Amino acid sequence: FCNHHKLLTLISEIECEHIYLIGDIIDGWALKRKFKWHSNYNTIFQKILRLSRKGTKVTYLYGNHDDFLEHFDGLNFGDNITVAREVNHITIDNRNLLIIHGDQFDGIITNNKWIQKIGAIIYDFSLATNKIFRLFKFSFSKFLKQRAKEAVKYIGNYEETVSNYCKLNGYDGVVTGHIHHPIIKQINDVTYYNTGDWLEPYHNTIIVEHYDGKLELLYL
Repeated sequence: FCNHHKLLTLISEIECEHIYLIGDIIDGWALKRKFKWHSNYNTIFQKILRLSRKGTKVTYLYGNHDDFLEHFDGLNFGDNITVAREVNHITIDNRNLLIIHGDQFDGIITNNKWIQKIGAIIYDFSLATNKIFRLFKFSFSKFLKQRAKEAVKYIGNYEETVSNYCKLNGYDGVVTGHIHHPIIKQINDVTYYNTGDWLEPYHNTIIVEHYDGKLELLYL
């Protein structure tokens, strides 16, 4: 369900010093259920590799859906490609940010993987339903998350947990993903950034650092 055409356009146009791929880039769980691979996926990775050859440092921070990369944790592929679970990034204005997918902070899925996998199937169903509602410029899965009280509570608990961890460990902020909820906000003196996803019809979000160190959430 990824919006790979838009992602390919983005990757073709950017130039940057760092690229952080913040987990669940390759959905290993979905591929296990049914292997489906679009040619654009190859092109996207080829363009990322080309950027690395030109000097862009690429860090792939694997999450829960691409946990098969755990075996490569800490390895460097060439000079500019690294696979890691988490890293820190110093912004131009000298702030120390934790970069992490974030499933480690999700107590529900960490302790109950079967719930995690059932949830992934249900989420795929909601994305399939989105295809029908797109005709009316409406996101069914986004509507469910915004209206379900437990979903809102879950998102709030996750954001609070991640931010508290960063505050205790001396970070100024955290850039994370996992819960598909793009946002920038202050929580307990920590700046919380969530990159969102490329699955929801109207997300297609990235977080960029400008030349003055400011981080911005962009909807493409």
